[in-house]
Amino acid sequence: MPDGPAPACARYREPVRRRQTPPREVKNSLALRPHERILAAARTATEEWVVATDRRLHLPEPGGADTFAGIPWEQLEHAEWDRDEEVLRVTAAAPLGQPMPTWRLRFDPPDQRLLALIRERITASVVTERHVPLRGRVGVRVIARRPPAGDPDAAEGGIVWALAFDEGLDPNDPDVLDAAHRALATVRAEIEP
Repeated sequence: MPDGPAPACARYREPVRRRQTPPREVKNSLALRPHERILAAARTATEEWVVATDRRLHLPEPGGADTFAGIPWEQLEHAEWDRDEEVLRVTAAAPLGQPMPTWRLRFDPPDQRLLALIRERITASVVTERHVPLRGRVGVRVIARRPPAGDPDAAEGGIVWALAFDEGLDPNDPDVLDAAHRALATVRAEIEP
């Protein structure tokens, strides 16, 4: 057993990184709403910017040229971080029957502040998420999300409702769709009496 504390060079400390701030031309391309504030931002491995504000997540549109899709937090289906690949996958909600837009963004290195903020904001938007079986264990998830407090762009009533069908269910089947709408109505009545 060595005597005394370990030498200073043996201690590892995570390097302190400065908060990333997007350049003026990127900020101008975001089309921020009045009073919308940037909370975190990071540049991807391909030099594109991802910017999180108090109201939405601004993601690079395909084709570059500093064009962004500003997705409100309550309209983000999910985001997951793959540590092995250093890739963030973000999926936005879409109308029934349409494919959900997905982004695959590689960061090198990842910005932990941005990743934590994305997780926190998406989680905070969920009012309820309930799985309702329709055929055996296969069913539909009824999801209610709320925009951040004070968002003037939020829908009246504030809650956005969505249905996510389990694999094996055809949302175009009228019987399945009818059962899903009944499930939605039941859950909605519990949340919005």
